[in-house]
Amino acid sequence: MDVCDIVAKRAACLAAAGIHGILKKLGRDVPNTDKQRTVIAVNGGLYEHYTIFAECVESTLRDVLGEEVSSTIVIKLAKDGSGIGAALLAAAHSQYREAEEL
Repeated sequence: MDVCDIVAKRAACLAAAGIHGILKKLGRDVPNTDKQRTVIAVNGGLYEHYTIFAECVESTLRDVLGEEVSSTIVIKLAKDGSGIGAALLAAAHSQYREAEEL
């Protein structure tokens, strides 16, 4: 196994742990009765082009969440996610600013 693969797998496990933490905070880490799907948008060349990374993120989430919960989790590649994220952050911040001015 190459050193790059080892580092990528470790990074993928850490990324999956972060995703799990967010899912836990949102209460989406337990089985739900309505089978509501949770979509996670991922941006970046590492996830897009390095299949070992993407596979490891998904398998780690499956191990941590279990089959029932992980079947409701969908990971989608988001192109230009950083630009979209910046726009969403700016829009959210402007709403708070308008509320403070009132």
